[in-house]
Amino acid sequence: MNQDIANGIDPARPSAEEVQQIISALRGLRFGAVNIVVQDGVVIQIDRTEKRRLRSRSEAVRRSC
Repeated sequence: MNQDIANGIDPARPSAEEVQQIISALRGLRFGAVNIVVQDGVVIQIDRTEKRRLRSRSEAVRRSC
């Protein structure tokens, strides 16, 4: 029997710290993606990619007139 399972730890379930890190990556994100990399049931990496839209040049010219 797996030692973690014997100790009541589910290796397929993320820890509270991992969940908090994921929530932190999502906080304030308006446009983008959060990618979670898992190996052998363990979260090893969390990537946050945020997209920011800039106004088009024609829109900026129209606003300055």
